[in-house]
Amino acid sequence: MQENDSFFLEFFKKVLPYSWLILIFTLIGFVGSWIYVNFTPSIYEAQAIIKVKTDNNRRREVGELNPLEEIYSSNSENIDQDLALLQTFHIHKKAIEKLNLKVQYYKEDGFHGYKKSELLSNIPIEISDITILDKNITDRYIKIVDGESGFIIDRKPYRKLFNYNKEVVTTWFKFKVSKKSDFNDTLYIKLSGDSRKIYEKIIKQNFNAIRLNRNTSLIKITFQNNSPQRAVLYLNNLIDIYIKESIINKSKQNNRILNFINRQLKKTGKALKNSEIELENFRIKNSVIEPTRQSQSLLDRLSNIEVQLSQIDIEKRLINTLSYNIRDNRDLSSITPTLQELGDEPTIRIIQNLQELERRANELSREYTDKYPALKAIRRDIRRNNQIIIRNIRQLKKNISQREKKLLELKRKYEKELKILPTKEKKLVDLQRNHEVNAKMYSYLLEKQAENNIKRVATASDYEIIDSAYSNEIPIKPKKFMLISITTIFTLILGLLIAYWHSSSVDRLQSVKEIEELTDLPLYIELPILKKSKYLTRDSSQLLSSYRNFRTKINFSHPKSKGNVVLITSSPQREAKINVVSNLAFVFQKAEYKTLIIDFDIYNPKIHKDYIENIGVGVTDYLNGKESNIDKLIQKTKYENLDIMLDHNHRKEGDLD
Repeated sequence: MQENDSFFLEFFKKVLPYSWLILIFTLIGFVGSWIYVNFTPSIYEAQAIIKVKTDNNRRREVGELNPLEEIYSSNSENIDQDLALLQTFHIHKKAIEKLNLKVQYYKEDGFHGYKKSELLSNIPIEISDITILDKNITDRYIKIVDGESGFIIDRKPYRKLFNYNKEVVTTWFKFKVSKKSDFNDTLYIKLSGDSRKIYEKIIKQNFNAIRLNRNTSLIKITFQNNSPQRAVLYLNNLIDIYIKESIINKSKQNNRILNFINRQLKKTGKALKNSEIELENFRIKNSVIEPTRQSQSLLDRLSNIEVQLSQIDIEKRLINTLSYNIRDNRDLSSITPTLQELGDEPTIRIIQNLQELERRANELSREYTDKYPALKAIRRDIRRNNQIIIRNIRQLKKNISQREKKLLELKRKYEKELKILPTKEKKLVDLQRNHEVNAKMYSYLLEKQAENNIKRVATASDYEIIDSAYSNEIPIKPKKFMLISITTIFTLILGLLIAYWHSSSVDRLQSVKEIEELTDLPLYIELPILKKSKYLTRDSSQLLSSYRNFRTKINFSHPKSKGNVVLITSSPQREAKINVVSNLAFVFQKAEYKTLIIDFDIYNPKIHKDYIENIGVGVTDYLNGKESNIDKLIQKTKYENLDIMLDHNHRKEGDLD
């Protein structure tokens, strides 16, 4: 802990001289982030929750679902498929057009027009009949100013006056402007392009649909926009359109069968009426009321066979429609109601599995190439399921043909027996058989018509709104306080690092620790720098204490039996050599140590004038041979234990460094 404290203390000592640099970086970060969050539009999120209704196959298999419950239940158990559908352009296109996102209106919001706020209500103009001629104009502000005789479109360097309610034609766009009310403020508009572009640039990246829980059938959909009201309105429109689309799709599938039944019912009703008239006329003409018991038995068997053959004929037409849809690569979900009429549940389950495989293949193909192993395996399964569906339909068609063949053989057998009857009775049996077949067939078709009408009337959406779209109107981004705080802290740290780097790159010693790291020589003392006093006085207790410690350490590190020489020097001038020498000599003589100051600065000596009274022989005199006795170079000072040796060029005037 002490080492860490020492490191941080040393770090701050290094960066402290550059506090101005740190402050500038921090201010730049704070001001920059403040400008960004105030000029960046706030983004809000709206969300809604819908429930996907699913069939309970187990209840249906054990017979717990009654027919009416089964009509109301959904055939869509694949929630992942619903999630994928909710994010397609097909679903969003109608919501985009209904909300009219092709144009947005703005007004100036202070800051000299640099900031603009969107108008969502009380818009004084309306733009319609938009045609984009230059795609570069989209998502750019177009200035509109109200004038006395019309309005002005101002987009530098373009500026032109136009009339309201007439087509505006420029090199970028064509549209019509209608005026709803007078306005004095300058308006701006943004053209967003067609529905596809709006979906790709605005909707797709801001819309999301997720499953709340793997064990539930709840889907949460969210949409982010710079207007919470628009986000809520868009989600509500989307949900409404999606639910209506699901009902329409289910109705279309049911209507195909119902239309076919209605056509057959009309044809059978006409045949029934004709057969009834023929039978009645024959009885009146030949005075025959009922056939014999033997003829009646034969009639009943033939009638049942005819009814079954008529039903088979309907099944053959339905299966031909299946083959036609598969051959033309129609959506397989459209053949599901027909398969239900034919009672082919295994094929329906295969179709549902195939749709799931196709969804997974589409997801993987967005991220991987066709050579991706998982994608190749899924596509093999898709081909296999397609083959199984085609094979099942062919087998179903074959089974129907075999049933028809057996019924035709029985029919021929009974018709042979019919030929041995008397002529009138045989004719009566034929007419009565024809009438009963048409009557039973008509009754069968009426039953089917009623079933499908109930399904059409009872058709409900596969989805239920649990929570309508709502927004708490709290921006989700940018997080203003968080962003300003993080940016300010980041720039503060950056400023500290730059200051530390700058301090480390300086080529001079800045701390005692650097001296210790660069040399093995002992460090005796660290002397304070006093601005008001360079020399020892009675009031400079801190400086006096430091020099006393200095004197003590010199005494402990040098032998006492002989004199010691202490050299005080530095490279450049004005590094306080004279101050240190004078103060150190003072504390030594004060402790009654015999002390000699030797000033070897022969060019510019600066010993204090109070140290000597009379100038004697100087150092240069001894060096050039004028004086051979070195003792004469030593001069007495006003202190008893302090002497000085200096050059005769010593100047009495001037202050010491």
